Amino acid sequence: MSDGGAERLEWTDDGGGAPPPPPVGDARRGLRVAAVAVVLCAALAFAGWVAFGSDGKAGYRAGPVPGVGESSVLGPSETDGVLPDGASPAPGEESGTPSGTPSDMPSDTPSASPPGSPAQSPSLSPSVSPGASPPDGFRVADDPAGFILAVPDGWRRTVEGPSVFYTSSDQATMVQIFELHGPERTPYESAQEAERIASRQRGYEQISLERTGQGAMDPAELEYTYDSEKYGGSRRVLDHRFTASDGTMYAVLVIGPGDDRAGQQEIQRAAVDSFRLS
Repeated sequence: MSDGGAERLEWTDDGGGAPPPPPVGDARRGLRVAAVAVVLCAALAFAGWVAFGSDGKAGYRAGPVPGVGESSVLGPSETDGVLPDGASPAPGEESGTPSGTPSDMPSDTPSASPPGSPAQSPSLSPSVSPGASPPDGFRVADDPAGFILAVPDGWRRTVEGPSVFYTSSDQATMVQIFELHGPERTPYESAQEAERIASRQRGYEQISLERTGQGAMDPAELEYTYDSEKYGGSRRVLDHRFTASDGTMYAVLVIGPGDDRAGQQEIQRAAVDSFRLS
């Protein structure tokens, strides 16, 4: 005698055989879950390729970009806040690692160009002669990372990922130095890529992006500001990219309050003018 409700079938394990297959609705739900998992895995893999570089090394291709990971405005295909190796936040909010290896970089000693090709010798970062006195208020730091430069007296050295930082006692201003090993082959191309990434930050405003000479390997400079939640106001970045005497490209950044441009320019000028390999 039926009770008027839907008939319920129950399976009991009496050792007589396998349980019946799951209802069709459960199977469909399982397929949907599997499909969603595949899509998420593909999306994460693509985001990793963008953030870490196609060679599998961590970091942004243009090197660590200040502010990324703190207040970025995300684009459709890049993630924010990816940490080392391209410099995770040290005293500030820097994050990302140069990836790849630059090709066709100049050698220690410039060689003659092949017949019929334009002569192109790298324009190296200005440097002072070994033993020259730094400006007042600065000291010469012989850094274990393999370079020498002038930094303000009393600033503390730290290392985050591939970046070396020298930071003021109040943590408001810092010098950041790192090698460039992205696919970009010139300092200007590297600065363009850094600008592209930095432009996604909240309140971003480009001040300038330019070469400092006519040659392809001449230094490039990027200056911009952005809004920082961590520091509660505007931050200014002075980014100088150049080729050292061994053909390796470097970036020397000064990051500090948005209203201290003159002070940051003095710090960067001292660092760049004194930079040399040890």
